[in-house]
Amino acid sequence: MAYASKIVGIGKYIPEREIDNEYVLDLLRNSSAPYLTPDELEELMRKGTRNLKRTGNRIRHWCREDQYCTDIAKIASQEALEHAGLTADDIDLIIFTGMSKALVEPATAHILQYELGANNANVIDTQDACSSFLKSVHIADSLIRTGTYRTILIACGERTYDWADFQCKSVSELDWKFGSMTIGDAAGAMILQATKEPPYCETPHHMLFAFKGDGGGYVHCNIGLNFRIGDRYRLQSHSRKLFSSALKQLAILVQETEWKDIHFDVLVAHEIGRLIPDIQIPFFKDAGFDIPDYRFIFPEYGNI
Repeated sequence: MAYASKIVGIGKYIPEREIDNEYVLDLLRNSSAPYLTPDELEELMRKGTRNLKRTGNRIRHWCREDQYCTDIAKIASQEALEHAGLTADDIDLIIFTGMSKALVEPATAHILQYELGANNANVIDTQDACSSFLKSVHIADSLIRTGTYRTILIACGERTYDWADFQCKSVSELDWKFGSMTIGDAAGAMILQATKEPPYCETPHHMLFAFKGDGGGYVHCNIGLNFRIGDRYRLQSHSRKLFSSALKQLAILVQETEWKDIHFDVLVAHEIGRLIPDIQIPFFKDAGFDIPDYRFIFPEYGNI
């Protein structure tokens, strides 16, 4: 029997704690001062201030010290369940996704299952940095289409500042550390459910996914653990190289998909700075995409 997936509930949570630019600049100064001369330190601070102004970020939200990734994911998940009119017992599968994890093993989804009381749900974690949530939706959609599961909760709780790195031993090192100055914490949840409704089952563009990767691009942005690159549990991200790679892949991707024939009512982007409104939106419009006006939220929330 043919099924399609339908988004029946969404939820979110943004921590109340607001971190302004002065706070992260102080972290940069205090963490880097032991390694730099006074002149180098002032040059580093000028560069950090200039980069924050260029990206447009003013505020980011961080969790409380006693607030963990599963705590905020639970809040978002409960909101999604309420939005869907479901209970935790209705969930067949929980996918915990994103960069933040409570445990290396077993799956962090075990904790969320227990705390939600989702006694009938199987659990699994997925990870692939910024694309984690979207790829988890792709996986959930595929599992629903096969009839394996009927109701799937996808949740993430990103407590990111734990692996932010503000220590620069040279001015040039900020090229790899600046990403830590804009990251913010947030949680999101989505519930997908099986449906046989024609608008979902008979539309070829429903849940149309397309991914394009840069071979070896992982070196531009990573959190090290057990490999020859990356400091363990520390974020390193070379924004300029990452942007360049992303734009190159985007140019290839839009030529390989059927998106140009679709009218878009809403555009949602992962914001990493003014790259979105200044470069990517004009790129889409020049390529002939029918997309709406876009609200830029990076100044108030940072990279979430």
